[in-house]
Amino acid sequence: MTRGRKGAGAQWPNPPGIPKRAGRIGRWVRAVVFRASGACAFGVLSLANAAEPRPVSGAAIELPPMMVEESVTSAPWYYVHAGGIEFLSRCAPSTTRALVEAWLTKMQLVAELVPEAMLVRMDVPTVFVLYAQDLQQTVSAEIQRELQTGDARRGGGVNIAPSMRLSDRDMHASIAYIDEALFDASTLSVSPNHVRYLLSSRVPRLPMWLVEGVERALRGADFVLEPITLRPLVWSSSGESEALAIDASRPRALLPANELFASDAARAAENPPPRRRAIRASEQELFARWALVSGGPMRGAFWRFAASAAEDPVTEAMFEAHFGFGFSELRDRLSDYLPTAVEEYARIRPGELPARPDFEVERATPNEVARVRGEWERLAIGHVQRRLPQVREPYIAQARRTLRRAFDAGDRDPRLLATMGLCEIDAGNPAGARQYLEPAIAAGVVRPRAYHEVARLRFADLRRDQSETKLFSYTELSPVFDPLRRAVKQAPPLAEVFILLADAWARCELAPNLADLAELATGARLFKRQPEVLHPIALALSRHGRKAEAAAVLDACGGAAMDEDTRTRIARLRAELAGRPAP
Repeated sequence: MTRGRKGAGAQWPNPPGIPKRAGRIGRWVRAVVFRASGACAFGVLSLANAAEPRPVSGAAIELPPMMVEESVTSAPWYYVHAGGIEFLSRCAPSTTRALVEAWLTKMQLVAELVPEAMLVRMDVPTVFVLYAQDLQQTVSAEIQRELQTGDARRGGGVNIAPSMRLSDRDMHASIAYIDEALFDASTLSVSPNHVRYLLSSRVPRLPMWLVEGVERALRGADFVLEPITLRPLVWSSSGESEALAIDASRPRALLPANELFASDAARAAENPPPRRRAIRASEQELFARWALVSGGPMRGAFWRFAASAAEDPVTEAMFEAHFGFGFSELRDRLSDYLPTAVEEYARIRPGELPARPDFEVERATPNEVARVRGEWERLAIGHVQRRLPQVREPYIAQARRTLRRAFDAGDRDPRLLATMGLCEIDAGNPAGARQYLEPAIAAGVVRPRAYHEVARLRFADLRRDQSETKLFSYTELSPVFDPLRRAVKQAPPLAEVFILLADAWARCELAPNLADLAELATGARLFKRQPEVLHPIALALSRHGRKAEAAAVLDACGGAAMDEDTRTRIARLRAELAGRPAP
């Protein structure tokens, strides 16, 4: 580590009523005020400046909430489609409108700091279910037994989470229980965990130093006051931060830039001591905060540099090309800014925000209730399967009941069919999934995963009872290629789509044409340095005599983290391409 020089950065005024050196007490008072000012917990929205939850060793397993059945309550559902989100609400129309307006405005503020190009793009709308807290949750007898006996078998037991966000490969959904008597939309802020999810799901994948740095910077972000305010940074510890705020000349250790910008694979291979790990986390946040607060050209350079780092390993030349100065100057600038960052509330004033999209809060149709609610309940299946598989059956049963209600009433909306098919896949019933997935993709549903699942099932049928070396004609493989080509055109790009596309070409008698090669090249570019995607693409190219292209694809794996099986398969293919005996 190197020691940075002392210096004074730009001064940022404090919020009204907060003394310049508020320290821990002033910050605590501010946080408590905002925690008390609202009445809900969100996977995507949070109380302004409320602390983000942290994983706790031995904590209870959290299961998704189960909503009451339609026959149990007469409370109506309301529907809003705005900002790429389908809101399904059992709250009052006024509460629903206030929350949707807050969400749209807060995400416009986030866009002032984080460009849309840095976030995952999804063609499938996000699902957001809002539920009034006075409506009772229902829990099956099977889950009740697990709740009663869970503590004896697991340290923390089992809880039903009041609010939660769940994700699939091509969409995500949240549910929130709201106490309408206390609800105040003006105090809501965007959860930094949500921004982290949007950043980390982007393709090509952003480096972890960027994702972690921005997420930590936004933990202290208030999207309510002024209208964007970053709280003082905590450098290593609160004690060290206060010491730096009092004495700007105090020595401080910063990591060299090549360690700060180390690749994900290099980070995974190292085991730094706790203090060095803490400094890295703080310096990642400091770098992100410095760029965001600087605004203008510096913020733009930061995001262009991030996009380049998603494509290639960071070098000093790359950094200098974007910022106009090198690693040594970066260290000095961060060191100069640090005493300011640990002391001041940084206000960021965006320009004029775009007009908020118009929307109406309308009574939900039976189709909207079944499809949107059923989507959430489907996602719960996978979560429960991973966390507590012995109680997944009630979740499967509820999702099926919700979706079948619309289907049995004659609804054949392709979106409903796709969700029903994916529900059967997630429930472990692929044979039952095709009766829904096939007509959904035939109708042109926008759902990348639906196309992949159909292609996967068709390919499995084709290979059944065949040797692993048998090649198939293009005509035989056409039913596999067709849905994959349609999936490639939808967002987000799915790694499994390109893996299956490459696997199918590796078993095809006919060589891919230029358009087919371009699709494989797209997969290699989007999932660069992801060996689990690159190896099957290289194998397909090799099988059709394109050894130079295959070797170039494998070269992108250099330095990437991979398991032993993938490493062995890549080494074997490299040897084959070079005409050497397999290792």
